[in-house]
Amino acid sequence: MKYAVELNRARAGMTGEDWKTEFTLSVSPGEFVALVGPGRSGKGLLLKLCAGLVAPEEGTVRVLDHDLAALDSEQLTELRQRIGVVLQQPGLRSNMTLYTNVTLPMVYHQGVDEATLLPKVLPLLDALGLTPLQKLFPSQLTLGEARCAALARALVMNPELLLLDEPMGGLDAEMAQRVDRVLAEYRRTRTVTILASMHNPSVLLERANRIAFVRQGRIEAVGPYADMAKMPDIALQAYLGSRSVA
Repeated sequence: MKYAVELNRARAGMTGEDWKTEFTLSVSPGEFVALVGPGRSGKGLLLKLCAGLVAPEEGTVRVLDHDLAALDSEQLTELRQRIGVVLQQPGLRSNMTLYTNVTLPMVYHQGVDEATLLPKVLPLLDALGLTPLQKLFPSQLTLGEARCAALARALVMNPELLLLDEPMGGLDAEMAQRVDRVLAEYRRTRTVTILASMHNPSVLLERANRIAFVRQGRIEAVGPYADMAKMPDIALQAYLGSRSVA
């Protein structure tokens, strides 16, 4: 597999905008690419294109060696089991506890029993600080707690690709440190490709192999953090948390 993700002039309309996005980006297996840029620039839409939640109107999207447009619904469902997705809204089932939300993909897709679940799930909940909350329902969680639960739900399936929309959004400082540690450990122990959008400066930006600056539906620049931090674009520097370049 040469690329884990390939978007070639993938176009899709943005709700409320009179322009279409057009993305061209290749991401290698095991690479971490962070998407930065203004709100409503298309970062979230790019992630949805990669997840198969939105079909491109033009161009192509290939994920894990599959052209998404060529897959039927059953094939797309199978592919999604290899992809972990955390959108801005955590999407937890309101009638399930945090624990059952996290284990749902393994139970539903793999038929895993409780004896197999526990050693997989409990260390992850503990690492994310969720163990004391596992019997609570989504309505009893803060946004940060719910987002950490959504991340645990994504990671428990051992995905080859992680699509994260603002992974640090709504997290307090301790939660953010836990998420940083969990993602670092996950990358250390297996090959996982990460595409993550960042709306504000984050420690994760310096963990990324490359930064992609997205503005008005286009990827305007891509490169390592150190190179992007030298670019004389004041807007870009604001999202990187860099000092303004004179």
